[in-house]
Amino acid sequence: MVSISKACKILGVARSTLLYYERMGMVAPKRNPDNGYREYSQEDMELLLMVRQLKRAGFTLKESMAVMKGALDPDLLLARYNALCQEIETMTMAREVVKSLLVSATGELPPGDDSARRGQNWHAEFEQKGAEAHFAWLKRLGFSEKESLYIRWVTRNISNGGQYMEHFFKIFEQMNRQGPGSRVSTLRAFEAIPGHREIKTILEVGCGKGSSSLTLAQESNAHITAVDNHQPFLDHLADQAKRLKHDGQVTIKNMSMFDLDFPHPSFDLIWAEGCAYIMGFEKALEEWRPLINQQGFLFVSDAVWLTDQPSQACSDYWQIEYPTMTDVKTRKTQAREQGYEIASWFVLPRQDWQAFYDDMESCTKRAVKEIGMTQTAEDFIKEIELDRTHGEEYGYICLLLQRED
Repeated sequence: MVSISKACKILGVARSTLLYYERMGMVAPKRNPDNGYREYSQEDMELLLMVRQLKRAGFTLKESMAVMKGALDPDLLLARYNALCQEIETMTMAREVVKSLLVSATGELPPGDDSARRGQNWHAEFEQKGAEAHFAWLKRLGFSEKESLYIRWVTRNISNGGQYMEHFFKIFEQMNRQGPGSRVSTLRAFEAIPGHREIKTILEVGCGKGSSSLTLAQESNAHITAVDNHQPFLDHLADQAKRLKHDGQVTIKNMSMFDLDFPHPSFDLIWAEGCAYIMGFEKALEEWRPLINQQGFLFVSDAVWLTDQPSQACSDYWQIEYPTMTDVKTRKTQAREQGYEIASWFVLPRQDWQAFYDDMESCTKRAVKEIGMTQTAEDFIKEIELDRTHGEEYGYICLLLQRED
């Protein structure tokens, strides 16, 4: 038998709460014949513990009493189950936010926490619900623009990002291209421009190592301005442009796509393969439009769903990697709403993706051989496997857009 004071301590409730339960008829503790004090039996305590659990699960006292009497309402139970799942997900994300902030402030994980990856889901949710707010928040924490972009789109982690990015570029700097594509696809898009031989000025945004810039230089007389924010990529492009004798035709700038410091307008054509997502597809189209000469063009490619019913594996992956990814129809509608006419479009061929991931696999294997298996390498391996098993579910829409006035 348990006294009322001990029962309160075990249950974590006030004396008044236990007395209320008694008045409601939930329990009827016996009285000690010597002193008249309440005494709770083992059965009483088990019942009260169950009531407390039901209360924590969100049931009202009335609902709890019904459940205790065996009245199990499937609709009520399912509603509470779904609500608890949502609460758990929300609190888990909140915990990861606090954990990441703690690591950012102290440089150390909380005691007993040895997890390698943290916070991906809440970064993705933040990105989906308020990309600009997410970006601004990261910069308020003291991250540079470049660091903030890497956190948003690569690490999804505000702690230990430096090592992750070091390993990331260990692989990416060795790859031929920094995104799916090919010379054939670049030419297909360029040659779809009416009078493409008359193009005089081109801006490539997010040029990477410059595969597309060099292709455009070889196939046109246009002056090409290639911008990226990672200097090793630009150094590679400079070396290649000089080797191919295009260094006078290609101007290379280390510049943020968020702050393209050129007069309005300046270019007959803006070229953006696979990078608009960094700004947000619609925002990129809106902000780049004033840079395009009257009746000029924008070529942009972006990841989209190619199925109405993606597999769980793909859905889970892209929910983290690109939370605002949508379908072909939506991207075309958004382009028109931003003041463009769709001159032509196509879906990037699967072989371009396959070549990209074959290259990634080779570079990842070399990196693992040199520095061992890292979290970055593990992520790349998972990405490669996803494309090989589910790659038909997604792809790049390649849009050639003409500025409307």
